[in-house]
Amino acid sequence: MSVHLIIKSLLRRKVVTALLLLQLAVTLGLVVNSLLLAGAARQLVEQPTGLELEQLLTVWVKPTSAAMRTQPALSEVITRQLAAVRAMPGVEAAEAVNQIPLRQGGSNRNVFETDRQDETDVDSVPYYNTGAQIFQVLGSKLVAGRLLTELDLNTTNVVLTDKLAKQLFAEQNPIGKSTNNGTVVGVISDFYSQRYASDPFYGLIQHSFMDRVERGYQFMVRVAPGQSETIRSQLTDVIRSAEPEVDIGTVMRMNENRDDVFRSEIGLATLLAILSGLMLLVAMISAYSHAHFHALQMQQEVGIKRALGASKARVLLDVLSESWLTTAIGAGFGILVCYGLNISLAKVISIPAVPLWLPLLATVLLLVCVTLATWYPARIATRISPATATKTL
Repeated sequence: MSVHLIIKSLLRRKVVTALLLLQLAVTLGLVVNSLLLAGAARQLVEQPTGLELEQLLTVWVKPTSAAMRTQPALSEVITRQLAAVRAMPGVEAAEAVNQIPLRQGGSNRNVFETDRQDETDVDSVPYYNTGAQIFQVLGSKLVAGRLLTELDLNTTNVVLTDKLAKQLFAEQNPIGKSTNNGTVVGVISDFYSQRYASDPFYGLIQHSFMDRVERGYQFMVRVAPGQSETIRSQLTDVIRSAEPEVDIGTVMRMNENRDDVFRSEIGLATLLAILSGLMLLVAMISAYSHAHFHALQMQQEVGIKRALGASKARVLLDVLSESWLTTAIGAGFGILVCYGLNISLAKVISIPAVPLWLPLLATVLLLVCVTLATWYPARIATRISPATATKTL
């Protein structure tokens, strides 16, 4: 059957054809963007963090007494709690910190080299008020200089992540350089700090007590391999045994914190994948119904073709050709839908732009699904005998 005749046949069923085209277009748009979002979510979750996620536990703690949330009582409470946690079998290191990596916190500030603010100012850098064991907790590697020790407590000495040091000082030696936040004494390997900072791998660490913790503080605990669940089940009781007057949050592994940070992308990718699967199923059902109804309507035409010598393969191809052309037209509109949906999603979440090859791949997938759905109605059409034509003349 020629394309012209197929189009004339489709125009005789304007409403049904229009609905089918709309359904195919929306299905293609959803499939493309769900694949993009699933790929982006997977990259976010699987990207290197510079942290041994399975060995790191975190827990939020807040003293219930206002007096214990400020100095000097705060330091005494944290010291007792840390001593109890570090004494647990299987704990390799533990430290209190104002915020934890991966999570979005409020402890960000700008950093620049003294006397060179215009050239070096970095707008948003997460900073960590913590103790000397934090490097052991994070598993940081020393890149240059030295790590902070107990002698650096409440001094202006700071340690930077490697990526931040290179941004501030380029190829210069950063050790001894002065910043608006202190003097650089060391540079450590990068770790994923915050996704909404100027760069996720920027970080500044200083050894100092937190002045006050109206919103609480965090414990980060590094455990021996295979000990995370054992320590996790005991950690809350151990912290409370050192100081009972505290509120304690849920103990989480660092990979759970990571998944929680990217929950919106993971959840939306899952939702779109489910919707895409349902839309593909509905599209197949619609294609089947459309082809089956059309096959029944064209019994006389098929009978005449068979009487004139048309083979079963030719009749099968005629029926499938209409489905293929309908799918191709619907996919053409679907490409516009997928780009429009992509632009809309990009305004509210992080999603890559649509590459040219992906709509083409989705179109092939749609063609395969529609072909499978219309194969049986097409086979029914081939079973119409030439006698059918003579009975209806």
